[in-house]
Amino acid sequence: MLAAEQLFRTRQFHEITLDEVARQADVGKGTIYLYFTDKEDLFFQTAVAGFDEMCELLGGKATDGIPFREELLQTCETISSFFGQRRPLFRLILSQGEHALQCGGSLRERWLERRKNMRDAVAAIIAGGVQSGDVRSGLPADVLAEYFLGMLRTRAWELEDQPEPARNLAALVELFTMGAACRTAPAHAGGLNS
Repeated sequence: MLAAEQLFRTRQFHEITLDEVARQADVGKGTIYLYFTDKEDLFFQTAVAGFDEMCELLGGKATDGIPFREELLQTCETISSFFGQRRPLFRLILSQGEHALQCGGSLRERWLERRKNMRDAVAAIIAGGVQSGDVRSGLPADVLAEYFLGMLRTRAWELEDQPEPARNLAALVELFTMGAACRTAPAHAGGLNS
């Protein structure tokens, strides 16, 4: 997988063959087929290596007993670190799409299954925030988790050219927990009773 990752980071998916991966890994091509069904499977497993462990780590955070905002910030750091380390691989998925990877629906289905595990782990953390009164209870925790993960995705991809203060993780946690609205009532000339 390390050999494959090195190749996938430097070239387009369609330019890489399993023969090249085998040479880079110093193994026979048949050895690759002992662990992976094809090049798409190798690519997918390389991209998501460690993902299940990250989800388990997040699931453990839901019972840590630390203050909710700190727990949410640690969650941001864990998720951002995982995707940051694999950014070139996920950029390849986004830029080339499933059709270029010749995976049909299987890649998407496999990714959605893994992503659901992450969403569920984050939802458990947010449910703890609901129980502690740090998060409102009007929306289900899994919906709030999707909003939260969307904010992380936006920070990583759409705001990557913004300065760090505008996109730091503490600011994201504050925006998620406090919202974007001002918390003080606007000053009106003369007030309501004038």
